[in-house]
Amino acid sequence: MTCAVTRLLAAVLTLAVVASACGDSDDSSSGSAPAVAEPVAAEPTGSHDHGEHHSHDTPIEVGEGLAVPAVTIRVQEDPASGWNLRADVSNFEIVPENASTAHIDGQGHMHLYINGEKVSRLYGPWHHIDSLSPGENLIRVELSANDHSPLAVNGRIIDDSAVVTVAAEGDSSDHDHDHGHDSDHGHDHDHEHGSAGEATPWDAALADAVQTVAVDVVDGRVVGGTQRVSVELGSVVALLVTSDTDEEVHVHGYDILRAVTGDQPAHFAFNAGIPGVFEVELEGSGRLLRTLEVS
Repeated sequence: MTCAVTRLLAAVLTLAVVASACGDSDDSSSGSAPAVAEPVAAEPTGSHDHGEHHSHDTPIEVGEGLAVPAVTIRVQEDPASGWNLRADVSNFEIVPENASTAHIDGQGHMHLYINGEKVSRLYGPWHHIDSLSPGENLIRVELSANDHSPLAVNGRIIDDSAVVTVAAEGDSSDHDHDHGHDSDHGHDHDHEHGSAGEATPWDAALADAVQTVAVDVVDGRVVGGTQRVSVELGSVVALLVTSDTDEEVHVHGYDILRAVTGDQPAHFAFNAGIPGVFEVELEGSGRLLRTLEVS
């Protein structure tokens, strides 16, 4: 009897040890022991792919073989207050409903900048400017793709600008408006140019002209009115201006200035190598003679 009890007690102790061992194994497999984290590689900063989107500061070149868009602006003082801006485009469709979408050739909208600061989008030809600071103010309008990227030709943004000079408070002098300059192709837009007859990089021989634009001015008025003339980009165009008063003919954008008198017409030629819309005016009176659309 004593031996049987002894064997029974040994069996119970053996089962207890086995159970204890099994319990320890379960605790280990359940992860109660401190876990060691696997190292995770960090994603490099700036690795996101933005290749499908244009930066608003990166111009989009007009596609080869497409008509070159252009914009020309004029700024007039509003009789009540502020200034009225008119922006006319050619070879370009204003499509407000497509703003902030993907680029499509030949369409988009315009952006208005005043003194280098973007003020507004333009979805039509007219815009009212409420106020301007005393002194010179640079008004600039550029053509924008649907995705707001500026449009460009050979790296040059397609735009037009004008300088409006506002008299300081208490100054009775008139406001000075320098209207209708062509896009910003490295030329100043404040009538700073050479003297009449000074050579320019665009001068060409009259014999090479494939087109002549003739204008007659009588009593300060343009006979037949002001007209827009299409000029082929890269061609040589001649201007023939007669006037019954002494003046200077100014081709904006190309900064060409030539004298005209009652006895001697201004007859000269130049290479139309800059695309855009350019005004030809009498410098002294500011009388607009012709608008040249070079494309």
